[in-house]
Amino acid sequence: DISAQTGTTGTELSAFDGILKDIYSKNYGESFSDIADAISTVAQSSKTLNPSGIKQMTTDAIALRDTFGYDIQESVRAANMLIDQFGVSGTEAFNLIAQGAQQELDKNGDLLDSINEYSVHFKQIGIDAEGMFNSLLNGTASGTFSVDKLGDAVKEFGIRVKDGTGDEAFKALGLSVDATKQAFVTGGAAGAQAFKSVTDALFSMDDKVKQNQLGVQLFGTMWEDLGAEGIKALSDINGEFDR
Repeated sequence: DISAQTGTTGTELSAFDGILKDIYSKNYGESFSDIADAISTVAQSSKTLNPSGIKQMTTDAIALRDTFGYDIQESVRAANMLIDQFGVSGTEAFNLIAQGAQQELDKNGDLLDSINEYSVHFKQIGIDAEGMFNSLLNGTASGTFSVDKLGDAVKEFGIRVKDGTGDEAFKALGLSVDATKQAFVTGGAAGAQAFKSVTDALFSMDDKVKQNQLGVQLFGTMWEDLGAEGIKALSDINGEFDR
């Protein structure tokens, strides 16, 4: 089954024999066939992983499925996105997904899809993996019903930084347009600090009408959908998530 699904043969295929037996001996999976399918799914989507990496990701994926009911293919796809964007390990990625499920981030069934769609946008403005999950949790704690909406707000912000739509808002907030945009281009700590500077300035405004106008310039319709409190909560990247 593994050979047919992955095209693996010879010495490479023989390595899967040990992986299969080891996972089964630790009481993961329903049968050899079930584990073989899981191994194949991981191997298909993570071609660069060595055998020990495939074994660990397969074990984690099966544990996540059996605990939270996640489809293995979907959870592996989300884990790979976290690995690609944030440089975490496979186990760290699955740890974050499991913590998200424990914190009810998937109450609408959109957590894995949101990870796949919006990780790149969090990364682009300098927010790391834990920061993204903390942001989503803080946003939902404020009353937002969907993590997809929260991710979309970050995406809209990133688009407005790039296309110049947010330039006037940066000026109105007393920030240097060039320095702010360069910080987002740099990403990492510089991007995260720039995001904090923008949101701190926005939410310290006394004029709520002007704040609302600038909020729409920076976050588009997501500001209208989530409201000032939702965006403010989303901008908080501190919390308990730990890879």
